[in-house]
Amino acid sequence: MASSTGGRSKHHKFYTSTVTFLVEDCLFKVPRGPLEAESIIFRDMFLLPQGGTAEIEGLNDENPVVLKGIRQDEFEQLLTVLLSRKFVSGKCAEYDLSLDQWTSVLKLSTMWEFHAPRIAAISHLDSLDDQIDPTHKVVLAMQYDIKEWMLPALLKLARRPDPISIEEGRRMGFETALKLASVREKFSQESGRHRCSSCGVKCGGSKGFSAGTRDSATKDLDFGPVIRATFDL
Repeated sequence: MASSTGGRSKHHKFYTSTVTFLVEDCLFKVPRGPLEAESIIFRDMFLLPQGGTAEIEGLNDENPVVLKGIRQDEFEQLLTVLLSRKFVSGKCAEYDLSLDQWTSVLKLSTMWEFHAPRIAAISHLDSLDDQIDPTHKVVLAMQYDIKEWMLPALLKLARRPDPISIEEGRRMGFETALKLASVREKFSQESGRHRCSSCGVKCGGSKGFSAGTRDSATKDLDFGPVIRATFDL
């Protein structure tokens, strides 16, 4: 069904309304449809009552919607995923985005509640796990509420021989760092096996270690139960 104006009809599907954004010093003019369809934030913004045509933000280059605090490259990456979806054999094709670019997509899709781009960002960042430092993954998990990332990342940090550094503490937050340090120090030697001194969980392995010492044997320990209890996972 098509609407009509001035004696001419507008196709209901292939007549696109656009919106103009100003990000830093760059203008973006994009279809409104995907923004409205996939983000309640933008949907509500477009529904806000405005004045006459000359006053409507986003209608033209002279009066764009200004996105403050957003970098041009961040917005570009979100639009790449949102507007340039490619499908091969019914499945979404791979995007040629870097780790930092996918992090930008994660940031904005979370901020503006774009469900599908957020899922895509989490999935692709998971596939780049070997490129992400576990401390950084903990930071991302807390910042963007990705609960499924917390346990695997904390396990890596708990099992490694190196202690938690001051810089990592700053990045994760000192409360998180102190909790993780306590997890690492809760294991003591008991009957020739690793056992958590606070909850009695047997953790496997034949070589024990005492608090304050770390060696390669820690990679085989099951810190999972203690991490779950300490971080309420």
